[in-house]
Amino acid sequence: MIDSLTSLRFFAAFAIVLHHAKGLVFSSEFMKGVPLSSGVSFFFVLSGFILSYVYSGRMGSVGLYNFYTSRFSKIWPPHILTFVLLVVLIPTNEGWIIALLNASLLQSVVPIPAYYFSFNSVSWSISAELFFYAAFPLLMAGLNKNWHIKLVALLLLGGVGAYIIDLSGVNYYSPDKWTEFSAHGLAYISPLFRIQEFFMGMLLFKVFDYIKGWKWFGFALCTVLEILCVAGVILFTQGIAEAIAYSLIGIENNASGEFWSHCTLGVFFGLVIVCFAINKGLISQILRLRLFVVLGEISFSMYLVHQIVFRFYRAHRNMFESVPKEMIFPLLLIAVLVFAYGIWRFFELPAQAKLKNMFSKLGRKKESQNSTALT
Repeated sequence: MIDSLTSLRFFAAFAIVLHHAKGLVFSSEFMKGVPLSSGVSFFFVLSGFILSYVYSGRMGSVGLYNFYTSRFSKIWPPHILTFVLLVVLIPTNEGWIIALLNASLLQSVVPIPAYYFSFNSVSWSISAELFFYAAFPLLMAGLNKNWHIKLVALLLLGGVGAYIIDLSGVNYYSPDKWTEFSAHGLAYISPLFRIQEFFMGMLLFKVFDYIKGWKWFGFALCTVLEILCVAGVILFTQGIAEAIAYSLIGIENNASGEFWSHCTLGVFFGLVIVCFAINKGLISQILRLRLFVVLGEISFSMYLVHQIVFRFYRAHRNMFESVPKEMIFPLLLIAVLVFAYGIWRFFELPAQAKLKNMFSKLGRKKESQNSTALT
């Protein structure tokens, strides 16, 4: 694993935490223009890049069974724990069907807000990731030869789909239509409309794999490139998305604007990831410090638990009346980090190891039974 990329996961998760704090402890104008809401796009691209980095040329030896069980073992334990925590701490009456879909990470395929934003609402993106994992071996197969065919097919799938949604004039997203079909549930949530970002991460890994050995990537050049990347993400991400969504596509075409801005940001974030993956600049060296790596390791749990902490605060504001206003967010952030570290250290890692061990034993048992049947 590339430590600098692990550390970057924390900053993406922290951006999402800040985004969800707007309207809760910060005003809606807080950090206006800074792309806090784009953290999910960054995660999708990074996921495609990292999986390609880990499994490129190894899928045959690893095998589909080991790949799928490994990915499930990584994402499901912290998801189900935070699901249970939310049910216990903030009881809801969302219904057993919605609960079952959420617990099994299938909510992203139902384009109804009451389903995809149910319980721990941020888990919709983990649900989408699950479908990316399912498609990953197929996307990887023969990628060097057929990447252009797959890219065009995925862009047509999302682009034509978004265009049809806009033509249909169906409701895009309305809080007062919580239990009705929402085009937002397709263009923003559905794995079919977000897998393009994941695939761009895979393609940008190929770029990285090609250029990583170039000798002129020295400390000075890489430091400059990393600084430009950080400045670009902060200063231009929002402008890039708005230029696509509003100027080129048109503000009235919500689905198309959403889709093509995500695709554009996918390329942009992919280039940023390539820059830091080279791992030779000053910022990437700082990101390799143990503190940042650990923060990156807990970022998944941080992402899943922060909404629970925020919702608990919203439901019990009276408990914080004596706390100075400027101290509310620091206290909430400390709570998020403490819970995230605890979940990662004492639940996520042990549960992941136990699930992998269980699946490994089941796999060996199945192989043994098959061998016996053949003889």
